[in-house]
Amino acid sequence: MKEGSKMPSNDSLFDVYLYENGQLLDNLEALLLSCEKNGAFCADSIADIFRILHTIKGSSAMMNFDNITGLSHALEDLFGYLREHSVRKVDHRKISDFVFASLDAIKAEFGKLQNGCAADGDFAKLTGKIKAFFKVLVERKEEAIAEETAAQDFICDLKEADEAQNCYKAHIFFENECQMENIRALGIIKSIEKHCSRITTGPKDLLNDKSCEHIAEKGFVIYMMSDETADMLISKIREAFFIRSLEFEQISEAQAKSDIFAQESKQVNREESSNAAASINLKQNYMSVNLNKLDHLMDIVGELVITESTVTKNPEVLKLNIENFEKATRQLRKLTSELQDVVMSIRMVPVSATFHKMERIVRDMSNKENKKVKLVIIGENTELDKNMVDSLSDPLMHIVRNAMDHGIESCDQRTQAGKDPVGQITLEAYNAGSDVIINITDDGRGLDRSALIKTGISKGLIKKDSSEVSDKEAYSLIFAAGFSTKDTVTEYSGRGVGMDVAKKNIEKLGGYLSVDSTFGQGTAVHIRIPLTLAIINGMQVSVGPRMFILPLLSIKETFKPNKRDIAADPDGNEMICMRGSCYPIIRLHKIFGLKTDVTDFEDGIMLLLETQTRTYCLFVDRLVDEQQTVVKPLPVYISSVLGANKSIGGCTILGDGSVSLILDINGLIN
Repeated sequence: MKEGSKMPSNDSLFDVYLYENGQLLDNLEALLLSCEKNGAFCADSIADIFRILHTIKGSSAMMNFDNITGLSHALEDLFGYLREHSVRKVDHRKISDFVFASLDAIKAEFGKLQNGCAADGDFAKLTGKIKAFFKVLVERKEEAIAEETAAQDFICDLKEADEAQNCYKAHIFFENECQMENIRALGIIKSIEKHCSRITTGPKDLLNDKSCEHIAEKGFVIYMMSDETADMLISKIREAFFIRSLEFEQISEAQAKSDIFAQESKQVNREESSNAAASINLKQNYMSVNLNKLDHLMDIVGELVITESTVTKNPEVLKLNIENFEKATRQLRKLTSELQDVVMSIRMVPVSATFHKMERIVRDMSNKENKKVKLVIIGENTELDKNMVDSLSDPLMHIVRNAMDHGIESCDQRTQAGKDPVGQITLEAYNAGSDVIINITDDGRGLDRSALIKTGISKGLIKKDSSEVSDKEAYSLIFAAGFSTKDTVTEYSGRGVGMDVAKKNIEKLGGYLSVDSTFGQGTAVHIRIPLTLAIINGMQVSVGPRMFILPLLSIKETFKPNKRDIAADPDGNEMICMRGSCYPIIRLHKIFGLKTDVTDFEDGIMLLLETQTRTYCLFVDRLVDEQQTVVKPLPVYISSVLGANKSIGGCTILGDGSVSLILDINGLIN
C-alpha cells in the first residue's frame, strides 16, 4: 500500500476482496501441493495458477495494495512465461518455494487488514528474487524453444484461417452488488482464452471505468471461436465467483465472422436471432452469506425452540386438555425441529479445507527436518458447524507438528527399524451419532511410557509410584502445560505448550482428547467433539430445588449405588468400587451449597462421567429428562463472581421459563 494511503472506505467491497482472494490463495496452495507431489507443473496447473495470480493482482491494484500487486505481478510474469513457452530443465522446487513464500506474505497482509491495520509489508526483496529468477529463465531460453513457439503460432494462424471451428455466444450476469464486475469479466476471459482462437467481448474495453456499470446493468457478452465443446467452455466460465446466470448458445460460423468478428469496433448486439439455437440457462446453486447473519439466525432459532417449549409445557395450558391445542403443538414442534435442522445444515461445512491445510505443515517440516512423510486424508467430507471447523485448525496443527517432530523418524532410522523410509500421518474423520470423531495417527516411534513417567515425576506431575501409573495417565502427560521430553528448544518443540494448547482448545469446543500408542510402531490421538456448540444433547438432573444440565457426551452410565460399594480414603474422600476399579464421588449439592433431602446414596442416582484424564461419579437427586439444550453464555457479572471456578460452562432456559446451569465436567473434578 502506498505510504499515507488509507484503509478502504467501502466496507462491502473490502470484505469481498478479502473473502475472494482468501479463497484464491487456498486454491493456489492446494494446486502447488498437488504439483509438488507430481514433481512438475503441468500445462493446466500453470494456466490455473496464472489465472489466480492475475485475479489477485487486478483486484489488489483496484484496492491500492501496491505491495501485493507488485508481488503477484512478478509471479504472474513468471507463470505467464511458463504458460507460453515449453521450458525444459526448469527448477520446479525453486518456483514452488517462491510461490509458497509469496502466499505466506500475502496471507500475512490479509491478517493485518482484517485486524484494521495497514498492509505495509515490504516485499521488495522477495519480488527482486523472483524477477532475477525470471530473467535467468528468459536468457537461458533455447533457440529450439523459440522455433517451436513460432511454429505453433503459425499452425494456430492456419487453423484460424482454414479450419472450421465452433462459434459460441455467452451472456453472463453477475450477482447484484458483487462489485468489480469488469475485473471478474477479465478473469473469465483469461480462463478461456487458451481454448479459443478468437474472442470478442461486449463491452470491448474491460478496463474502462464505464464498463463496470455496463456489465452490472446489461451483463457481459462473449463471442468465441473454438475447437472445444460447449460443455467444456461452460465449465470453465462457471469457475468464476458470483455468476447469477449464464446463457450459452452455438451460432453459425458465417454469422460469427460476418456480423461479429468483422465488426469488433461496434457494440455487440444483445438481441438473439430468431433462428439461433436454444440457450442454456444456468444458475449457480450457491451464494456467499455473512457468517454473522447465520449466527444471528441460529440465535433466533434457539429462542424459538425455548419459546415453543415454554408454551407447550406451560402447566396452566396442560390442565385445559384441549385436543386441538395438542395437535397444533405437535405440528409446531415438528416444524420447529425441521427449521432447526435446516439452519444447522446451512452452518455445516466439510472438514476438507482444514485437513488439507495440514499438507502444507507436513511439506514444510519434511523439508526442514529432512524427513519423508506423506499425509493420508480419510473422511474429508465429514461436516461440522462452521465455527467448530474454524476452531479445529489450531489444535490439529499442533498435533500434526508433534507427530512430525516427535513421532516420525528420519529415513535412516526408519530403514534400520525395518520400516518404509517414507513415514505416514493419517487424518481421519467420521460421524458417531451427534458427534464427530477425528483420529490423527502416525507410524513413527511411538510414546516411551517409562520416559514419560520419569519426566512426569521430575516435574512434579506424578505423585505416586511409577508402577501404579496406568498407560492412560502416562500418555495423557503430553497434554500437561510445560511438559516436554526434549532437552533442547527447537522451532517446533521443546517448550511444552503445543499439546497443552490443543487440549484446551478442544475442551472449549465441548470435546476431549485421548491417546493410544505402541512404542516403536506409532501413536494415535483421538478427538471427539459435538457437531455444534449452539445446541447440545443434555441430561437434565435435579438437586434440591435446582435443575442442572450435563452434556450427554460425557455420561458413560447411570446407576443406583449400593452402600456396600462405597468406601472412603484416609482423607475422608468418598469413593465407589465398580468392576474392579475405584472412582471418586462428587456430591453436587455440596459443590453448590444446596439444601436437599436426598443425602443417602441409595435414595439418589449416580452418574459415571468421563473426562480426558479422569473418570468419576456425580451424585444427584434424580434424572429428569434428556433434551436438546440451547447453550447460552453466562452473563459477565456471573462469570466475574465465579472467577477461577470453572464448574459451570453456560446456561439455558427451560420450558417453564426458569434458568438451568450447564455443568462443565472437567471443571467439576478439577
